Amino acid sequence: LLNVPEGSIYGLVGSNGAGKTTLIKTLVGTLKPTTGRVKVLGLDPLQDKWKLRNQIGYMPQTPALYDDLSAKRNILFFGAAQHVTDLEKKADDILAFAELTGRANDLVRTFSGGMKKRVSLCCALIHQPKIVFLDEPTAAIDPHLKIQSCSLFRLLAKTGVTLFISTHLMDEVFLCDKVTILGNGQIIA
Repeated sequence: LLNVPEGSIYGLVGSNGAGKTTLIKTLVGTLKPTTGRVKVLGLDPLQDKWKLRNQIGYMPQTPALYDDLSAKRNILFFGAAQHVTDLEKKADDILAFAELTGRANDLVRTFSGGMKKRVSLCCALIHQPKIVFLDEPTAAIDPHLKIQSCSLFRLLAKTGVTLFISTHLMDEVFLCDKVTILGNGQIIA
């Protein structure tokens, strides 16, 4: 049983293949659990998916962005899909938060992997969700961007947003308020 406190940074740690991504996909409603049940904010991710989707954000391991759009256009696209009001201002605000204002109008295909991850984070945050699921958010990014990302995560938690982060990197455990270790799809500790 995982119980994640509101406004915390919760780590899901395990080696590659431990089941971290599978669990996150189950929690966001893109996979059906083979056994057991999951509830997110008291809702079933499959049965209550439309109620839940406007309360959660999801940043997949590989950024799911449109390379032929600018960073801002990607954020506007995902914000429009969530029916975000005052979208233009919120997009500018989230770009500033992620320190991407100077690159807002550049095509995503010109971005480094780390910058694409920050745009992906902005897309996951544009509708101001209560919980954000981040699958390996700092894997394969340079140390400077990793530090920036960790600072952004802590700022989000201070505003009451709950972050659920999967990682196989042990140094990221120290960022988390609480950690669960997975192995072969089972909770080890």
